[in-house]
Amino acid sequence: MRARDERIEELIIAAVADELTPLERVELDELRAVHPWIDDEIASLRSVAERVSIEGNGWRELPVSAALRERVLGASGVASSAASAAPSAPRRGFAPLLAAACLVIGVVTGAGIASLAASDPGPSVAEPAPTGPVGTLGAIEPVTMRADPGIDVDADVIAHTWGTEALLEIEGLAVGETYAVVFVGADGAEYSAGEMLGSEVPIVCRLNAALLREDAVRVEIRDAGSDVVAGAELPAA
Repeated sequence: MRARDERIEELIIAAVADELTPLERVELDELRAVHPWIDDEIASLRSVAERVSIEGNGWRELPVSAALRERVLGASGVASSAASAAPSAPRRGFAPLLAAACLVIGVVTGAGIASLAASDPGPSVAEPAPTGPVGTLGAIEPVTMRADPGIDVDADVIAHTWGTEALLEIEGLAVGETYAVVFVGADGAEYSAGEMLGSEVPIVCRLNAALLREDAVRVEIRDAGSDVVAGAELPAA
C-alpha cells in the first residue's frame, strides 16, 4: 500500500473517532475535494463503529454474521484469526472497527483504494475545490513566472496551515543540473521548498516551504550558482 493510501486510511479512521487535529481537518478537507468517496467511507465506518462498545478499558465485539466476516476478511486479505485479535497499537488510544471483523481494512482497501487507483472516476461529481481570495487555505492560486529564454514554467501556489506549496510544470532546464525552489518572506528571509534536476522531459512537481502564504512575497527557481532562472512576485494575502 502506498504511503498516500495509508495516510488517507489514517485520516478516515481519525475522522470516525472524532480525533482529527485542526491540521488534519484541513488535510482531510483537501483530500475530500479530490476523492469524494471519502465522505461515503466515513459514513459507512461510523455505522460500523456503532457495532462496537466500550467495556472498561477494552473493546467488546458485538455479533457479526459469518457471511459478513468472510466477505470482509476475503476482501482485505486478513487471516480469519485476526478478526478476534485485540488491537495492539491503537491510534491515540482509539481502535474502533478492528473488533468488527477488521471491517476498516476491508472497506478502506476494498472501496477507497480502488477508487484511488481507478483511471476513470465515472459519473460521480467531485466536491468543488476550495476557492476564495489569495491566501484561502487549499485554494489553487495561479502564478505568472518570468523565466530566462528557453525556460517555460507554469506555476500555482497553495496556502496550507503548515506552509506554502508550489505546483510547478517546467520545461527547458539544463539536463542534469540542480535547481532549487525558494520562497522569500516579507522580511527577506529565504525558505527552501526543495530541489530538482533538469530533465529532457517536462518536470511536474509539488514542493512545500515552511513559510505561511501570508508571509510569502516571492517564489524563485535558482540554478546551482544561486542565479534566479525564473521567479514571480506574490500578491499580498
